[in-house]
Amino acid sequence: MISFPRRERAQQAAAVVGVDAGKFSHTLVIRPKGQPDSKPFSFPTTRQGFEAAVAFLRQQAPGAALSKILVGIEFAGNYGFTFAHFLAQLGTSVVSVLPAHTKRWKDVAHNQPLKTDAKDAGTITDLLAQGHFVTFPFLAPAYADLRYLVAARERLSLLRRGAMTQLRSLLQVVFPEFEAIFPLLTKKTPVSVLRAFPTPEDLLRASKAKVLRVLHTASRGHLGAETYEQLITVAKATLGLPGAQGRLRQEISLVLERLALFEAQINALEAAMVDALLGVPETPFLLSIPKIAPVTAAVFLGSIGDPQAYESGQQILRLAGLSLVERSSGILRGTKRISKRGRPLLRQAAYMFAVRSITKDGLFRAEYEALCARNGGQKMKAVVAVMRSGLRLVYSVARDRRLFTAEPPVWRERPARRVATA
Repeated sequence: MISFPRRERAQQAAAVVGVDAGKFSHTLVIRPKGQPDSKPFSFPTTRQGFEAAVAFLRQQAPGAALSKILVGIEFAGNYGFTFAHFLAQLGTSVVSVLPAHTKRWKDVAHNQPLKTDAKDAGTITDLLAQGHFVTFPFLAPAYADLRYLVAARERLSLLRRGAMTQLRSLLQVVFPEFEAIFPLLTKKTPVSVLRAFPTPEDLLRASKAKVLRVLHTASRGHLGAETYEQLITVAKATLGLPGAQGRLRQEISLVLERLALFEAQINALEAAMVDALLGVPETPFLLSIPKIAPVTAAVFLGSIGDPQAYESGQQILRLAGLSLVERSSGILRGTKRISKRGRPLLRQAAYMFAVRSITKDGLFRAEYEALCARNGGQKMKAVVAVMRSGLRLVYSVARDRRLFTAEPPVWRERPARRVATA
């Protein structure tokens, strides 16, 4: 919604409630319509605490139906999610107040850097009353499952990247020449070689037949005697520290075991994501788009929830951090760039889809070449433009639940917008 409908919604509410969410307790301030703010009320994050908060709310806004009360929560990570769903089950309207807005408004209103739960709850109430809030996405179970799986996959991906960084650091001490032969350590062949021969000493002690067998099996016959000679040559002249050969050998093996575990868990989660897609009605339409993978579709639906809950593709671009921003003042006109304020996983999925779509005979190849021709060959800017176009396309296909066609669809009136439920 634009700012006026949000402000009008806050003004028509019987009361607005600002909630500062914490791990063990929440604090709220109630502003009944036409009355002063209540004192800050803190309550523990338990069922009894939530019920006490609702009782306090009824006491401060007597006679007001819970459906007429607007509650704004500043979420701190996952803190506050349980309270939001508890209130939603009672029919209360729940929205989200962004922490960045709270921080700036607190400095303006109070002119003090000190942080207290009571002050924060009052600041959230101020912002809520002025319409500075966004919709809180109560996801249907199918979309919620996808979001949990996507988040779990990303956490494992971060752990995998950390383990890979640790492996590279170890190789710089033990076998710095190894990456010159195998630049991509994530591939199966270098991992298999390191698992069998963690150090140059292990490689030199092994028989030629054993090393060749590992290379041949891992690379499916693509690598053999030539690669073996390269490995032996650099192993004999390695700059690796002699004392590290024995001390770090076990650590390299442990890191490789962790990488194998992370790979297996990520594969299991991706299989679960594909299964969860079967319960989402937009899945067959999304998968009809060329070069869109099931994991990309899962990230998209898990990030936005029900496509019918949005009014336009521009909202999806803002959610992904792909909306254009510009710093301008007077005669100064800054360069337009993407905001990067949004869901990084959705932006990453849009990038991967764009890269696949600008290959030869790709869906956006012609648009990409035209953009490069107009902007002087700046490829990254052209890719970002394709990301925006691709994300709008994915959203429109999911929203309209239509199979992809190369021709633009005939305009038709959109169905009534649905609001996602818990």
